[in-house]
Amino acid sequence: MELVRYGIIGMGNMAQAIAQGFIASGHILSDQLYAYAPNQDKLKNNAQRIGFTPCASAMDVAAASDIIVMACKPYQIEAVLADIAPLLPGKVLLSVALGWDYAKYQQHLLPGTRVQFIMPNTPAQTGEGVLLFEATHSLEADERAEIMELFTCLGLVRELPSHLMGIGGAVTGCGPAFVDLFIEAFADAAVKYGIQ
Repeated sequence: MELVRYGIIGMGNMAQAIAQGFIASGHILSDQLYAYAPNQDKLKNNAQRIGFTPCASAMDVAAASDIIVMACKPYQIEAVLADIAPLLPGKVLLSVALGWDYAKYQQHLLPGTRVQFIMPNTPAQTGEGVLLFEATHSLEADERAEIMELFTCLGLVRELPSHLMGIGGAVTGCGPAFVDLFIEAFADAAVKYGIQ
């Protein structure tokens, strides 16, 4: 049986966390994972450190992969889709970009591309993330179950209705960051007043 090939477009902090989690968990082998980012030097360094195959373009990733994770900045997606959309029918596109939900992708993709919006958070870097799967999607039932199982290596996986993805992402994404700042401020105040 042929192994499923995964691709990641964009290699910022979240994409690195996803790639590391997939490979470190053993769910995906290094030679199953391809990635592209505009900064090729940084991409190659990350590839060496994490263990994926670096690609020269988003089109190379789309051509090589069965399941593609769209992890570039939201404002870059339209331009990326203009290049890769013809390569996507029959494949799965997983979006982790804020604001790019199922409905928005339907305006930019050709028929036959299966889409799932996922809202992750940075604790996924340590396998302690919260990964919210939009309830509206076009994946087949078995592949969605497999993808949700794969993402459990990054943390807790939950499904939310489309209308709750925004607030869900705010609570799980921004919320922990503000709590961290709040705790850090308490610690700083304690040290300032002599508590070691």
